[in-house]
Amino acid sequence: MEEEIMTNIKGRFQFRERYFFLFVLPLAIACEWAFAASLNWEDYPRSEWVALVDLCLFVPLGYFMFFSKSLETRPRLIRTLGVAGLGLFSARLIVPEANQFVIAELAYVRNFVLAFVLVFEGWVLYKVVTAVYKRNVDAKTLEREFAMPEWIAKLMILEARFWKAVWGFFKRK
Repeated sequence: MEEEIMTNIKGRFQFRERYFFLFVLPLAIACEWAFAASLNWEDYPRSEWVALVDLCLFVPLGYFMFFSKSLETRPRLIRTLGVAGLGLFSARLIVPEANQFVIAELAYVRNFVLAFVLVFEGWVLYKVVTAVYKRNVDAKTLEREFAMPEWIAKLMILEARFWKAVWGFFKRK
């Protein structure tokens, strides 16, 4: 009974995280766009702070606190940095160029964070691919080590066997 409750809670958090990127983030960006479209930028030239605080601090903090609790700390932090990068990118598109004082300076930070996230994702991809191409690998091991669904692990193993066979075919010629 207790295990069933924990599974239900974990599924609810995964549902929240999945739909954060489909509903909450686009809604927050749409609200900021509506704010920017309705604001008289000549009267308030430094109003870029509103978009920056909302999209780069409030939305990532909300994601970290409420939507990604099913993840461990490190992946939560990396995804939160990614959400902040998306917020900065969106703020750069929303705020008129003539009023981008801080956003232009923060673009360098965004590029650095984006490079970090890409390197980390590349490292994870390398780890997964090397694990799939090991000898005698099974779907249960991949499912446990990388927290992936068993059917995806089985498909990855089938694909690895296919490419090993192709490589073996060309190696014989």
